[in-house]
Amino acid sequence: MSRFTFMASDYQLPEVNYSGVIELTVKDLKEMNPRPQSFWNLDELPDDCKALYIPDENDTGGLSVSLCTNPPDGLENYVKKEYIYWLNGKFRMNKCINQLLEYLHSNINEGGGIELWSLWFGDEMDNIVHHKWSLSQTNNLRFELLEDTDCCLRIIK
Repeated sequence: MSRFTFMASDYQLPEVNYSGVIELTVKDLKEMNPRPQSFWNLDELPDDCKALYIPDENDTGGLSVSLCTNPPDGLENYVKKEYIYWLNGKFRMNKCINQLLEYLHSNINEGGGIELWSLWFGDEMDNIVHHKWSLSQTNNLRFELLEDTDCCLRIIK
């Protein structure tokens, strides 16, 4: 069983990564000065091997939006919008919430809406919480629901 969080729209949205995690190659890490600490001996790994690098652990948990090219089986039973994106972040942190609000303000078309979904796959989902808010009601938005509740938060402009 796994919880997945998505953003869905009828139109394309930009991808962003404020997570504080950077994808590099091992070659990139080897060339850094000073060389970052690693659990593995970088000299024994192939240069083209992908690695995740966190420059500052205190700067993690920010918003990340990326195109969902491999959704979990059954997602189409819930999300009906054409464009689906992975949505990641720590939605109880002010930093992530502010980034998400800024993203929504910048990317929701007038008269349009975006759905934020959080679903726990591998179990029955009979009690999905549905909320609908106007983007102007940002003080009432409860993004923390995305971390622990099967829900669909529909945000409209």
